[in-house]
Amino acid sequence: MPADPAPGDRLTVIRVLGPVDVLTYAGDVAVGGRLERMLLGALAVAANHSVSTDELAQVLWGDDPPASRDNALQTYVFRLRRILGHNRISSENHSYELHVARGDLDALDFEALVLDAVAERFDPERRLVLCKQALGLWRGTPFGDFADQDPFRLEVLRLEELRFLAIELRLECEIVLGNEELVGGTLEALIEEYPYRERLWHLFIAALALAGRRVEALRACNNLRAVLGQVGLEPTVEILELEEAILAEDPNVRNMLKFLSDRASNPPLKVDPS
Repeated sequence: MPADPAPGDRLTVIRVLGPVDVLTYAGDVAVGGRLERMLLGALAVAANHSVSTDELAQVLWGDDPPASRDNALQTYVFRLRRILGHNRISSENHSYELHVARGDLDALDFEALVLDAVAERFDPERRLVLCKQALGLWRGTPFGDFADQDPFRLEVLRLEELRFLAIELRLECEIVLGNEELVGGTLEALIEEYPYRERLWHLFIAALALAGRRVEALRACNNLRAVLGQVGLEPTVEILELEEAILAEDPNVRNMLKFLSDRASNPPLKVDPS
């Protein structure tokens, strides 16, 4: 039987913001085959909450589990414990639970950093740092090749929406701090990909106006009106106010933009299953 991981090789972080893997002080660790990675991903989705063996079997095998499914689950959990440490996954009443804290699971770190950024209402420099830290954890589509499967699909959507919030906050802070010329191209590309996200348009229009491109800013307002008109919508009051300020050559456009995020929807938090 292989020995337990040495102290220097023990878990640093479980990573699910991309393909599921484990990072230790010694480097990346191969979690095992597809089913072990899927099991670790399913436990990570429900981190710090128990998941029944029935639910885990459904994730791994769907409606066609092997006759020895409980023994197979025990084997996969044993293999994960060899990597993560034996106390990391507990078992009780036909269920398993992954125990993690901030710093042990990249998705937890990511969400905490985004929430910290949202809460940093009056310090755009600090908010910008937090957003960059959060986005730096992202390695690709969460859960990798499991992203389109249950129970990962909804969690992927939630994490991607949090990521977009972090992107918007980062770009907003750059503009508030006077770096509008650095983000104009990024905003234009994002609008091309996500034409119905009005917050991107708001930031783009403000960035153009603050960079001295008043005509282009007003043209962007008209473009947004046309895009929304295709689906029977009108620009928000905030967009209309920004357009009026640009038309009036109001010098307070940057102040109008400050902390636009405070009026945005609440971040998509994970629902506590308990």
